[in-house]
Amino acid sequence: MSEDLSFELPDGRNLSYTTFGAPISPNQSVIFYFHGFPGTHSEGLSVHEAASKRGVVVVGVTRPGFGDSTALPGRALSAFPPDVLHLADHLGVQKFAVLGISGGGPYALASLRHLPTERLRSVAVVSGMWPTALGTAGMMPQMRVMYTLANWVPGLVNWMVGMELNAAAQDAEHPEKFEELMAKGFQRWPAEDQEVIFEEDGKLFKILTRSSREAIKHGTGGFGTEAQVFGRPWDFQLEDLPIDGRLEVWHGAKDRNVPINMADHAVELMPGVGYHRFEEEAHLTLSMKHLDEILDSLLSKLEN
Repeated sequence: MSEDLSFELPDGRNLSYTTFGAPISPNQSVIFYFHGFPGTHSEGLSVHEAASKRGVVVVGVTRPGFGDSTALPGRALSAFPPDVLHLADHLGVQKFAVLGISGGGPYALASLRHLPTERLRSVAVVSGMWPTALGTAGMMPQMRVMYTLANWVPGLVNWMVGMELNAAAQDAEHPEKFEELMAKGFQRWPAEDQEVIFEEDGKLFKILTRSSREAIKHGTGGFGTEAQVFGRPWDFQLEDLPIDGRLEVWHGAKDRNVPINMADHAVELMPGVGYHRFEEEAHLTLSMKHLDEILDSLLSKLEN
């Protein structure tokens, strides 16, 4: 696990990232980790141990507008894959896989749509967000409201989130204030998710809290932008994705962040996708309890 790193993109923007798992070396298997919403590359710490055991490099990348990655006003999903390809070139990575967790899922799909097949060999979308047009019945009410508002007035979402979180996120002398707000928010999640968030002395809670704090340390502008990106029509169609046996979708039926009906409808639009549907898993329990299966599936396609 390396320190926080940065890379200057061709247009002058900064892209913040780090590596987990094994050290980067020639011919090493590499997985790019796309964090949730909100979040930063530090969220990838959750896969560090499993990746290390497999001798795999995981590159966590922070999206524009979060943490130290330069904002890109008006961005769409398809603006991110070129950034990832530039970073892969910078690191000397010729072929790689992408793991998109939760809010990272749409960007994994955008990468599948736009990156060369000979470079992007395998994609996993785990508890991923899908177009809201597929139906949001069963989604937590506050999230449904957020995506609706962000589609029309993202500035209002920024203001609302900022009112609640900005001061606490930027209060270095009293980190417990932000932790308390995060814990309060997670109490509205399904019991299954709360269990994995707070088990093992709150290991996952600490990872998610750090990632969220870092995401908004310079303000909540990226939050509203991302909510708008998800809530409005996407800039590509699921039907147009070149699957080519590269995509696996993993989703839990007890997920209330992204209801299972969204994933069910999405996979119907993508012939050839591998679908792993877990009746007893929720939004976070899936990636925590089935991480070994997810990584092994990704690597089997990447290394063949």
